[in-house]
Amino acid sequence: MLLCLSAWCLSASAQSPAFSDNAESIAVVVGNRTYKQTSTVDFAHNDAEAIKAWLTGTLGFLEQNVFLLKDATLGELNQVFGSEANPQGGRLWRSAVEGRSNVFVYYSGHGVPDLATRQPFLLPQDGNPNASESGYAVQTLYRNLELVRQKIGPQRQLIVMIDACFTGETGRKGESLLAVSAPGFTPAKPRTGGGIVKLVATSGTTPANWDESQKLGLFTSRFLMGAAGLARPAGAPETGPLAWSDLQRYLKDTVEAAARRDSGREQVPEIDPASIALPVAQPVPAVARAVAQARDEANWQRAKAAGERSALETYVARCGETCQYRETALALLFDKRRSTEAVSDEQNWVRLGGSGKYEDYLEGCGTVCAYRALAEGYLGRTDASRDPRVQECDELASDPNDPDRREGVKGVKFGRLDTRAAIAACRQAAEAQPEVRRLSYQLGRAYDKAERHKDALAAYDKAAEAGSAAAMNNLGTLHENGQGGKVDLQKAFVFYERAAGTGNAIAMSNVGRMLQYGRGRARDESGALRWYQKAAEAGDAFSIAKLVPAYLEGRPGFPKNPQKGFDLFRQAADKGDPIAMVSMATLIDNGFGSYFPGTNALQMLMKALEKGEAGAAAVSSSDVSDQKLKPDTVRALQRATQKADHYSGAIDGRFNPVFVRALDSYARSLEQER
Repeated sequence: MLLCLSAWCLSASAQSPAFSDNAESIAVVVGNRTYKQTSTVDFAHNDAEAIKAWLTGTLGFLEQNVFLLKDATLGELNQVFGSEANPQGGRLWRSAVEGRSNVFVYYSGHGVPDLATRQPFLLPQDGNPNASESGYAVQTLYRNLELVRQKIGPQRQLIVMIDACFTGETGRKGESLLAVSAPGFTPAKPRTGGGIVKLVATSGTTPANWDESQKLGLFTSRFLMGAAGLARPAGAPETGPLAWSDLQRYLKDTVEAAARRDSGREQVPEIDPASIALPVAQPVPAVARAVAQARDEANWQRAKAAGERSALETYVARCGETCQYRETALALLFDKRRSTEAVSDEQNWVRLGGSGKYEDYLEGCGTVCAYRALAEGYLGRTDASRDPRVQECDELASDPNDPDRREGVKGVKFGRLDTRAAIAACRQAAEAQPEVRRLSYQLGRAYDKAERHKDALAAYDKAAEAGSAAAMNNLGTLHENGQGGKVDLQKAFVFYERAAGTGNAIAMSNVGRMLQYGRGRARDESGALRWYQKAAEAGDAFSIAKLVPAYLEGRPGFPKNPQKGFDLFRQAADKGDPIAMVSMATLIDNGFGSYFPGTNALQMLMKALEKGEAGAAAVSSSDVSDQKLKPDTVRALQRATQKADHYSGAIDGRFNPVFVRALDSYARSLEQER
């Protein structure tokens, strides 16, 4: 994105008359969502509409001067920007007025590279991602815009914002636009003069991600949120223009953090420095809720840090429609009252418990009931699972992989947690039955899913202190990723190691990974393999994949024995691990079928799909692994998916975008049938 237009281009000291109005400023906003020859960019139309709303609502662009193109063809891009042969033949050149127009250009959609020249292209709606001649070269765009820049003159500005990447990837993991895989491909950077300010969603080999919660491109989402005032540094005045340097810092920090957290991938935006200040107005509707939540979070953190009654009361009184921490603030305000109730509870226990009147004590319990567990124990009611509050928390937030999970409860996958209901139920259950550690862990999961990471840390800490291995492992993850606080690899390692000591397979694998890559501890390959071996014996497919090369090659402590290595995959598959199933299928297709008698690749893939989205993700990711499935196997899987009425695309033996989405739908239906 490139930005500096009249009313929003202010100097640090005073507004220049040249920037005082945008009555004749021009913008081109392109949102390419639907493509004829490749997958959709789901939120590109939303991106374009949101940027247009910002241009007209905050910067004062006239509606008729914002040229909005949706699903633009190559012909339409040439018509608006000019072609390679006729750079001044575009509508933008003709519309820009010398000395009176600022220019803003925005693009959201697919970007593709030419693998031979490494040059990036914008992909038109009718373009072929594997044929660069059908795209609009970014170099041509910049060259033509340089001419527009010269026309409008030095007192006016031209900004370009591109929410796309040029590595050949899409916003979906494991999905490529290109027929030829190009792992690690780095596109070239088109040359530009010094007159254009550029904001580009990502750089180098990193892909551009989506903000699923806002239904926007991640870069666009964070730009609009920052421009609405969230980019102001803590303690800065809440009025006045926003410095470009603050927006630049905010974009880099928040885009990188959100991409890493939400997709596990890197995204590093490129933003040109500029002497620009932006006016701040109400956020556009597309990000209004997110901005309100972010401001509420900041207000709460200030109130909590102050800790004073007046600060907490001010937060509750002013938080308005968005008030995520109302209940927590009220709980803190009621602490004094609770203290009084605690004294009364103590007196009741001495009076009634001492004479064996446990039932009377329980009936008289108020908010504070410190001796509930003792009274119920004396009465023979030691099974906390009978408590309806506990039952509700278990149903809403049990972890399917937690050894503490109550028998008979299936559990809820992390991605399907209903955070609002789970937080309410598990908070009550954990307060009522503080001795049941899984309740604190389940409360932590709900906070974690809601991205209330500081609350998740507190709940996990309580469960971990009581011995919950799952909570220890999740604490390690939060500290490793810097969620809820700063990144602390040493603390992450300690929690992983504590959890691993209880026999938690995922934690063992995490310890191995940390040692393998030297995170939180010195690099230790042999130590990593020992931990991977323990995790593999417990059925962790990731660790098995790390061990198999040791058995194939023969390393210290791992005598050469391919059969033993491959048997680990079979054992994990027999226990229901979809990653192990797909690994077996891939190995069978790559000449190792003799190690897996009695099965074939397609059978293993179908078993994996029965595990739902986890199985679909494992199958799709096989397309980017070192050893791939045979095209014949992929075609057989496409036919099975087609027969089940989930796929209508080509039987081409490739993980094309339509097939990847169909696999997810098919897997969900298979899981529901089980």
